[in-house]
Amino acid sequence: MFNLLVVLLLQARWAVPAGGAVALEGPWRFRAGDSLAWMSPAYNDGRWTLSTLAAPWSYRSAPRTRGFVWFRGWLTLAAVPDAQLGAILRTDGMAFEIYVDGMRIGGVGGFPPDYRARTVLPVPFAIPLASLAPGPHLVAIRTYSTESRVVPPAPLVVAPLADLLGRVRREDLYMFGAAVLFLGLAAYQLFFWARRREAREHLYVFLFCGTLALLFLNWMPSVRLALSPTVDWFRLYLAFGATAAAMLALGARGIFDIEPDSLAARGTAALGVVYGLLVPLAFLLPEWSALRWMEQYVFNVGVAAGAVVLVVLSAAARRRDLPYGTTLLAGSFALAMAAAHDVALSWGWIPGEWGGATIVTQYGAVAFVLSVALATAGRFADTQTTALYDRLTGLYRREVVMDALAREIRRAARIHQPLTVLMLDIDHFKVVNDSLGHQGGDRVLGEVGRRLADAGRVVDWVGRYGGEEFLAVLAGTGGAGAHLAAERFRTAVSALPIGAGRAARTVTLSAGIAAYDGGEEWPTSEQLVGAADAALYRAKNAGRNCTSD
Repeated sequence: MFNLLVVLLLQARWAVPAGGAVALEGPWRFRAGDSLAWMSPAYNDGRWTLSTLAAPWSYRSAPRTRGFVWFRGWLTLAAVPDAQLGAILRTDGMAFEIYVDGMRIGGVGGFPPDYRARTVLPVPFAIPLASLAPGPHLVAIRTYSTESRVVPPAPLVVAPLADLLGRVRREDLYMFGAAVLFLGLAAYQLFFWARRREAREHLYVFLFCGTLALLFLNWMPSVRLALSPTVDWFRLYLAFGATAAAMLALGARGIFDIEPDSLAARGTAALGVVYGLLVPLAFLLPEWSALRWMEQYVFNVGVAAGAVVLVVLSAAARRRDLPYGTTLLAGSFALAMAAAHDVALSWGWIPGEWGGATIVTQYGAVAFVLSVALATAGRFADTQTTALYDRLTGLYRREVVMDALAREIRRAARIHQPLTVLMLDIDHFKVVNDSLGHQGGDRVLGEVGRRLADAGRVVDWVGRYGGEEFLAVLAGTGGAGAHLAAERFRTAVSALPIGAGRAARTVTLSAGIAAYDGGEEWPTSEQLVGAADAALYRAKNAGRNCTSD
């Protein structure tokens, strides 16, 4: 009878190639209850129920029994393996032990009276050398759970032990590297927010990146194993994930430049509240099955829906020619595709591998975070540039030039070199405004600013002082050089007519010069600017379109 049973079992046995790997998906035989005699190859399990465990999270052929459940199956080695074999098994909300040919090779969690359920811990176990001989070998799995809906083991993978350990180490390194990247991105977002407190999107992105970093650290196999005796890391995973999603939703208005009272702004804020409500649920739900249901049908679906919203927002931003709209669209699309993949995987629509159901989302998350980081960094740089430069003329703002002048005065006094200040003014600019209108006058100012910038040296500080007045700080330049520079500026502006709407107009400049020779007694910024302004009035009184000192 026993020989006939073995023959029947071997008809469905798993064949392990000498140097390869195999996922022991089924058919398994299972039975509720507990007896250590069931680990023995000699035990007759002919009346046990068959179960095919096709993929992680699959309920279709799973036992629904609480308490102890045993699984038994046979694998066949055609030859002595090329390397030491190992086995890896991930379970949901249960404790388990693995036996090969009646020998315990390892387990996760604790059995009654010290029951400790552990979830999705990638622990490779070495198969004893005695069980690596050619021929059939019994694999038995003892499980225990108090869940109202018992989740079966995911497929047991048998492969070279070095490969299994390497995959776990690579997952560790990837997760750690991603976490370090997120922490770095979070740090500079915090710096941006400290510089511009009104730009709260930087604060939200800081919290988003920081929480994602904690999620990835929590997902590292080594960290999960370290936490498993005392902390349910899956609750932390859900809490960190929901918090990150909430922070991103709350920061979306600033990231995508959404109008405050628009439907998009209200919708993203509502999404943020929904994600935030999942955080306490991650700690309050009593059982693994409830947590898994929330992750599978609420959190994953919510992430997928949020990713679709991000794609729509980034596409709208791109249509509005928002800077970095294309970058945000690429990152949002990567996240949306990854989230859709993982929803399909968790619902059993597509086959998965032993590596788990969220690795694609992790890659999608990295792509999206990088796109958000680039976009927000670019916006910060643009803001800083706006703070330095006059928007109309492209020259430095008055405050920037005055600060530079104060520094250059101290530097000239220290190294005893001359310094010159030029005050430049567009002649008859009121007539330009009256004849061309203010928009035409703005176009004239913009073109004058461009020509002054082109005519200046790299070391010169040229800025708009106010209205149609411009200020140039010329380091290392004496009186003769200042006159040459002033003529260069005036010629650059008046050389060609400026097109400003209905007609082109030739524009001229008057210039005033004030110099400091680098002596021991140096003037203040206000004194030099006042002297240059007085010289400018002398040039105006002399008939305009000339230089005076």
